[in-house]
Amino acid sequence: ESFSFIHKEVLYLGLNIIGGRPASNSEKSFRHSQHLERIRTIMNDHLDDFKVVVLLGHAEPTAFHSDFFGGDSGFISIMEEIGKPTIHFHGDWHAYYEREAEYGFDNYMRISLDGESSAPPILVTIDTSKTNPVKFDRRSRNLEVACCSEGWPRYDGKVVNTPRP
Repeated sequence: ESFSFIHKEVLYLGLNIIGGRPASNSEKSFRHSQHLERIRTIMNDHLDDFKVVVLLGHAEPTAFHSDFFGGDSGFISIMEEIGKPTIHFHGDWHAYYEREAEYGFDNYMRISLDGESSAPPILVTIDTSKTNPVKFDRRSRNLEVACCSEGWPRYDGKVVNTPRP
């Protein structure tokens, strides 16, 4: 139901985060608590092994996901505590947009990805030896990237939030 691995100092978390109203609140809450427990274990055991976190999950964060993302023990609090750049890719709306510094966490970038019929596959490059390790390319001249074409986090004080279509 989920996976995680560290490759070239990047922690990848692939989590079953489902969009829409859950069929079972108890099942959703249990799944989210299991995800958070696993993430805490990874942080305790491997904190020095990675410099960037990539979260892959289908759903855009909504009120149905507040038990996972929010609160003192939620995902955002854990990521704030470790202080490492965290980029979250999801495809819930099948339309491209960017949200930076959500939840008041400067090192958090959320990107909603296009559906497969509207854009080519993305190209993400992460080089942890660089100050701005994450580069993102939509691989088409007419498809811009506001946040990450020159590297992210930028550390320039600017916050990027493109409109959701």
